[in-house]
Amino acid sequence: MLKNKNRIVGDQRPLSGSQEADNSTQLKELGWGVSKDRYRMDSNKLLWHKDRLKDWANMKKIVPMHIDMGIATGCNLGCHFCYGVVQARNGFLGKQGKMNFMSKDTIVNTFKSSKKIGVKSIALIGEGENTLNPALYPSIEYARDINFDVSLATHGGNIKDNHIESLLTSLKWLRINISAATPESYEYVHMKSYFDKVMDSTDMLVNGKNNLGFKNPNGDKTTIGFQMVITDRNMDQIVPLAKLGKEKGIDYTVLKACSDTPDGRLGAPDKEYLELVDVFKEAESHSDDNYQVIVRWQKLGNMGNKDYCKCHGTKMIIAISGDGTVFPCGHWFAIERERFAMGNVNEETLENIIKSDRYWEVQNEIQNVDLRQCETNCRQHGVNRTLDQIKAQSNPIEYINSMQVPSERPDHVNFI
Repeated sequence: MLKNKNRIVGDQRPLSGSQEADNSTQLKELGWGVSKDRYRMDSNKLLWHKDRLKDWANMKKIVPMHIDMGIATGCNLGCHFCYGVVQARNGFLGKQGKMNFMSKDTIVNTFKSSKKIGVKSIALIGEGENTLNPALYPSIEYARDINFDVSLATHGGNIKDNHIESLLTSLKWLRINISAATPESYEYVHMKSYFDKVMDSTDMLVNGKNNLGFKNPNGDKTTIGFQMVITDRNMDQIVPLAKLGKEKGIDYTVLKACSDTPDGRLGAPDKEYLELVDVFKEAESHSDDNYQVIVRWQKLGNMGNKDYCKCHGTKMIIAISGDGTVFPCGHWFAIERERFAMGNVNEETLENIIKSDRYWEVQNEIQNVDLRQCETNCRQHGVNRTLDQIKAQSNPIEYINSMQVPSERPDHVNFI
């Protein structure tokens, strides 16, 4: 847990959507940057899915475009910025309780059901470390065989040589969560001495992509990246990690804000981020034609506040816990579960859950949440900003039709 004395708790934040929640003038004075990455990580890709946008604007009961899915309920690291650690979920390093793994049958059936009903993509990025589940590899190979877009975020310490072909022929992208550039700083942030293992995994992945020629069936190579969560423990590691990613031959390093709990238990250094303009720009300067340092300027600059009043993003992106429970988002995995649980994919298909009255009751209940009492810089934040803009229009459909789609199609367009 972070020890930031300047932490901001929910009740002290400005009302979501209020003028006080908008600090754009301050950012302009600071010379704040704008991300122009090819993946649109700092915004969203909704413009390339206007049909679904229009169905949402017409208040139809739409299928989510994307799912963040966990297939393990714990992790063998104890990263000090992790939601699972601070919530003391069972199965996390240093916590009591057994780690559970989702079965291959459930994972495969969820992929199958998702493709059938029109879900565009699934990212295996929660709730724990999914590479601990041996069912990961045959499951992503199934997704490959049915031409369904899946991806993986991992700490990278469990990957073995015999996993490389499966990963690089099945995933659209693979992101290694690493928030330090030396063994000593890595252990300080991630609470375990896995740095060398992560470097070995990175080398195996880059070799498999560049030298062994592993590709997806459509001929694309898996995008490989690093992700850094910036806290008060690792600000001195920002530029070194940007350099390390380039040295390793990966495709990008992304720098992002720490998402905090409503009561500020993680102590995300929201104010301190504003003092790092020059550091962020120095990190970006290490980009070239083959490698990009992506600063998520929007989230790093918003002080953890939300400039929209309601959460509409859970209509587009939902989450599945490692125990199979479906939620509007991962914030509710260990908070008010009974209020926000929508069903369980171990017990029924995702298709039936999304068609159920319970699913839509919970989606409606989300509208009653004071967003100051939610996770800061949440998964749905970028999508919410666009949806709120559309919702404010007198004629949303006409507005969607008028929205200009950029000429350059982003990579991984189905991962909105």
